[in-house]
Amino acid sequence: MKLNKSLYLYLKHKPNAMQNAQMQKDKLDLIEKIIKLDDPETLEMLKDILDDDNSYELTAAQKLMAEESYAKYISGEERGYSWNEIQENIAGIKKNINERRA
Repeated sequence: MKLNKSLYLYLKHKPNAMQNAQMQKDKLDLIEKIIKLDDPETLEMLKDILDDDNSYELTAAQKLMAEESYAKYISGEERGYSWNEIQENIAGIKKNINERRA
């Protein structure tokens, strides 16, 4: 049986029961973390994120900075980093901070 492209894309990206169950678990985990939160600045940041309408307008300077960065990336002058590399770098920075505190 051959599926048309629209039906195929719908079925491919349709969330299944496991994804929905995981999403519900993630929500409950976040609620638990928020309940235990004692930092007013973090709570305010979370409120700002959740209240945000996700519409951002960049200033002319921010657009220029993004365009320049993109041009450097495309030309090979600057490299990009994978999400794993970023996480490893952050973990290394945290480790160094903790070692200095000890």
